[in-house]
Amino acid sequence: MTSDDSRPTPDSAREGQNYLASVSDLVSALIFVFIIMLAIFAYQLARVTSDLASANETRDQILRAIASRLEESGMSVNVVPDQGVLRLSDNAINFPSGLETPNAAHLPNVGRVARAIAEVIPCFVAGERPVSPLPERSGAPSDGPRPGYCQPPASSESYECTDIGRRWRLETLLIEGHTDNVPIAAGGRITDNLELSSMRAATVYRMIRQCEPSVERLQNGDLYQVLSTSGYGYTRPATSDDSRLNENRRIDLRFLMEPPEGVSRGELPVQADIREQVGEGQQ
Repeated sequence: MTSDDSRPTPDSAREGQNYLASVSDLVSALIFVFIIMLAIFAYQLARVTSDLASANETRDQILRAIASRLEESGMSVNVVPDQGVLRLSDNAINFPSGLETPNAAHLPNVGRVARAIAEVIPCFVAGERPVSPLPERSGAPSDGPRPGYCQPPASSESYECTDIGRRWRLETLLIEGHTDNVPIAAGGRITDNLELSSMRAATVYRMIRQCEPSVERLQNGDLYQVLSTSGYGYTRPATSDDSRLNENRRIDLRFLMEPPEGVSRGELPVQADIREQVGEGQQ
């Protein structure tokens, strides 16, 4: 008579059951951790999505406020909300071909833009730099007479700041210069359209500063100046119609928002992409 040694003993059966129970507990724990991580990710995604929507709402508020002021003064402007751009059309601030100074008839419009910026933007920045007792550089605004194209000085009471507790603030207001696709003549003082567009932006920036010196003191959360310039040459035309090239010799105002408190820049890929695109065009 032979014995069946392959039959499991009670002890080995209990060991197998304990092993299976341990594996089951481990799998359950891993699933629980995964669910927790998924919930955290969903919460963070919802928060970032909500913050981006809030940023767009704040930016739209700025665009509408400035656009309405300019339109009330008779200027024609075009708001591009998905880009955060206020486009100053060809009858707002336009340039003669090859030159960096706006058409003489449009100089008062620069003064109107300066006044609108000085009235609205202080409500959406982190703060203002204290007034320096001495000029910081050659060409700084002086206490002399304001140019004739300027409007009456902006009044802090002309725009009521609302929603003071909002988290979003303006990081940068870019004055963007653009040109048509007509090549610059060789041998002149301007090298190419990219340089010309940067000069146009810088010229308008200086004119705005002369009308409203206070805009230069506006700071973002990093204590950097909010107002800046950028030039794109003919790479971002408003129209591809060769019969309307004058519409491309223009100025755009682009508004970039800074992340709210508690949200890092890395959590906002859309905003980061915009910043990189703008950086490529800065000159």
